[in-house]
Amino acid sequence: MQISIKETGLFGHIDVTLNPGEPFVSEAGALFKMSGNTRLDTSTRQRKRGGGILAAAKRVLARTSFFLTEYGSKDGNAVTFSLAPLMPGDCAQIDLDGSCRWYCTGGSWLGCGGNVAIDTEFAGFKKGLVGGEGMFYVICSGVGPALVSAFGKIHKIEVDGEYNVDSGHVVAYQDSLTVDVAVATGAGLGGFVSSSLVGEGFVMKFKGRGTVYTQSHSPSRLGSTVGPKLPERN
Repeated sequence: MQISIKETGLFGHIDVTLNPGEPFVSEAGALFKMSGNTRLDTSTRQRKRGGGILAAAKRVLARTSFFLTEYGSKDGNAVTFSLAPLMPGDCAQIDLDGSCRWYCTGGSWLGCGGNVAIDTEFAGFKKGLVGGEGMFYVICSGVGPALVSAFGKIHKIEVDGEYNVDSGHVVAYQDSLTVDVAVATGAGLGGFVSSSLVGEGFVMKFKGRGTVYTQSHSPSRLGSTVGPKLPERN
């Protein structure tokens, strides 16, 4: 398997080359071009990894597709295809070694290969509602590559101690880190008012040792800004 991230920046995409028998699955709708011998199978679950309708429904709650696309070869030769995210921005490859799980937030998961399995996990009311990352996360585990996308520029942060990221800017993080949610400027009602006045809201507080991927722009903030200015649908 060969994975190449192309056009980093505003409109990133990913080229994938699969040898016969190598597994790969992506979010349905992420594919935009492929070689003529590529075989596509669309289903609600990864083959041999359980799931079904319930798992597919949970993926929708995690802001990803109800269906998954699995890739293979029609003729026994290598295939090539390309994936692109919905939002304009960077893509990144995370190489899982089996030592930990990765939490992917807010529709950032794009695809995975090798022996990487995906599941969906409830984030909790505090992290989901207050943190702005959604009620469910896509969880990647196992060994192999996982692909994520961002709105804007991706930044990789190695945390050793404590690090705070503004809500809506988290792409993915290792489960070796503990996560809490707090107002950006202090605690309690006074801190919330101060955060609101300076244009800041809540932050995700990471503690421990591990890696966090962040995005420079917030899809939810864009939506809340642009949405009220759009004309009503008839």
